[in-house]
Amino acid sequence: MGETFPWGTLVVNLVGSVVIGAFAAATAPDGRLLVGPVLRQTVTIGLLGGFTTFSSFSLQTLALVQGGEWTRAGANVMLSVVLCLAGVWAGWQAGVAMTR
Repeated sequence: MGETFPWGTLVVNLVGSVVIGAFAAATAPDGRLLVGPVLRQTVTIGLLGGFTTFSSFSLQTLALVQGGEWTRAGANVMLSVVLCLAGVWAGWQAGVAMTR
């Protein structure tokens, strides 16, 4: 999705950030979902960590830089960091709200 800007990767990373934040909050020690630490790590690090695409983000950003697309590369980095941090925060807040 997006031949001049990696929108698909950005969307997948944002969705993954929201979901991982919600799951982490819901399964935190004071959360409502009781899961063991191995299952919590398997889901957050393995499943959801594998769903997000940091390696694709890195390769696509490198390709933009190599193609002289410095503005798009910078936008990709900034949007990815800011939106994904906001997404994980929003997911955490949703997870906390769902487990009250």
